[in-house]
Amino acid sequence: MAVILVAGIILLLGLVADGAAKLQALARADTIAAETVRAALTAVDARGPTTTLDAPTAVQFGQSYLSRAGYPGTVEVTGPRTVRVTVNVTGPYPLGIFGGSYDAVGTATGELNVGVRTGDP
Repeated sequence: MAVILVAGIILLLGLVADGAAKLQALARADTIAAETVRAALTAVDARGPTTTLDAPTAVQFGQSYLSRAGYPGTVEVTGPRTVRVTVNVTGPYPLGIFGGSYDAVGTATGELNVGVRTGDP
């Protein structure tokens, strides 16, 4: 009876540790995606009558950020002022209860906003 109880407790602790690793990976993927969107949105094209994104430069800035961060992903300009980033984070589970490794995907979308805010500071 004690052996079954100890085995159950060990299994439960393994599930908690592996589940926490997966949740941390999901949070990391979302964070990296959001940071990549911010990097891509610095590619402003103000040469015309309206301010838009320089699409090739935005993709380049986003991919450069992903490369420096060490994560694979995609950067796409989805509109004249909008960028969407998808990031993949993989790694081994600490105890391997769920299998050998996890795969977490984070997605972020950002829009370039330019203008003057009105109202009280």
